[in-house]
Amino acid sequence: MLISVKTTGLLGKYLPAGSSRNRGDVELPDHSTARDLLTALAIPDDGRCFVCINDNMLQPEELDATAINSDDKVVLMAPIRAG
Repeated sequence: MLISVKTTGLLGKYLPAGSSRNRGDVELPDHSTARDLLTALAIPDDGRCFVCINDNMLQPEELDATAINSDDKVVLMAPIRAG
């Protein structure tokens, strides 16, 4: 299935080639989870990425249990750091 993903901050560098404006499409097997998406994009599993599906932010313990559907609105957000 094809998942449309929007990213914020520097996470756009993990999107597939040909993606632009921090938006891209990722091909995943049916019944994939949020964790599968992060793995497919090679985003490090170090807690520096927040996953929102349909405007609901997932907790880290929900990544393995939350399925993604092709019509879901998926946003990957980098944390904001005060400087």
